[in-house]
This record gives sequence, C-alpha cells and structure tokens, in this order.
Amino acid sequence: MIWEFLQPMAQWLGNSSLGLWLGQSTDRIAWLFVIHLFGLTLLMGPTLVLGVRLLGIGFRSRKLAELARDTVIFRMAGLVLMLLSGSLIFTGGAVSYFEGEWFRRKMALLIVALVFNFTLFRKVTNAEDGRYSPLVSRLTGLVTLFLWFGVAVAGRAIAFS
Repeated sequence: MIWEFLQPMAQWLGNSSLGLWLGQSTDRIAWLFVIHLFGLTLLMGPTLVLGVRLLGIGFRSRKLAELARDTVIFRMAGLVLMLLSGSLIFTGGAVSYFEGEWFRRKMALLIVALVFNFTLFRKVTNAEDGRYSPLVSRLTGLVTLFLWFGVAVAGRAIAFS
C-alpha cells in the first residue's frame, strides 16, 4: 500500500533530468557504487567492532562508551556516504529499482536499522559499562548486526533480481 503511494514519486524522480543524466552513464553509476561500497565499509567495520563488543566476545578491554565515541565519526561518515550515493544510484534507475522486491526489502530493513541505530543502540553503546544487563547488551549487538548485514545482503541481492 505504501509502495503504490510512492510509485508516482519514483517515476518522476527517474524521469527527472538528474535521473536521466545519471542513468545514461554506466561510468557515473559505477563511481557511485564505489562510493556506496566505501561508505558501507566505513559503517560496517565499526559496527562489527561494536557488535562484537556488545556480544561480549571481543574488545572487552575497552569501555563500550569509549569505543562508541572513537568509532562514531567513521560510522556516521559511512552512513552519510551510503545514503547520498544510494539516493543518486536509485535516481539513475528509479523505476526499475522501485519495482524490485529486494530493493523494497532493503528499504524496509534500512528504516528499521536507522531507527534502531539512533534509539536503543545509541543508548546502550553510550551508557556506562554495567548500566544494562548482559542480556540487553547481547541482544542489542545481535539485532544491530542482523539489521545492518541484512541491509547489505538485500542490497547485494538487488543485482540478481
């Protein structure tokens, strides 16, 4: 139902001068994919470190809040790069992307991952050690890894659909 509401916007975006300009050049799209993957790396590396720390299987010598502060610039830079480059990639092929099931799954996972990231994940990772139970920490780590890797897998699957 939400997808039908958004369909005209996707068609307008894909048929805009920017959408047509981007879509007509495989070089432009290829460079956007390189930037997108660089952003993914910047986001996922520190996210994996924090997830492993939350699960209690690594980086235990560092305080969680300290580790979160040390990695936030990389995570946020990666997220911004991914969102900007992903938006431009989408614009260059909006109609075909929009119709794809894996694109829709990626967008749904991305929204959930963003909400989770800026609410519970941020709260738990910025808290003093011991503020939350080990169960809450482990579940937070597990969910964040599941969501972000889910976004990445769904994004990769777009190419095969």
